Amino acid sequence: MMKINWVRMIVSGLMAAAICFISDGFLHEKLLSQDWLAVYHQLGGSLPKAEHGGHMVYFAFFELGRGLVSLFVYVLMRERYGPGPKTAALAGLVAWIAFSVTGPAQFIPLGFFSNALWAKTMGFQLITSILAAIAGAAIYKDSLSFAPRES
Repeated sequence: MMKINWVRMIVSGLMAAAICFISDGFLHEKLLSQDWLAVYHQLGGSLPKAEHGGHMVYFAFFELGRGLVSLFVYVLMRERYGPGPKTAALAGLVAWIAFSVTGPAQFIPLGFFSNALWAKTMGFQLITSILAAIAGAAIYKDSLSFAPRES
């Protein structure tokens, strides 16, 4: 069994998180802005000012979780499924289910997500979760472990 290269796993996870952060910013700010306005209007409020740097910390924290979890799952899956893009895509799929499918579903009955917004977000994030996991996995390498010499 290979040892986990924790430094590489964290660096790989940070790369995946950066990809998720940038793509989600584009998704929510450019592609889904009208959907978010409709949700806020339905809730009787106005759009909060998310441009404030302090608010971005929460989004970055979420994406950091997506990136690190997807790469951790990839590292754990490598031994059984082998290293490479197929295993990374499966790991991205697992993270997508945890973060993009099941997480937001709990907010639909509360009115914080519409079914349409949830479906659009899931579809976009399926692609970005898989691509981010593949990109992060491309730079991950296991730790070298040397077997003790027999005398």
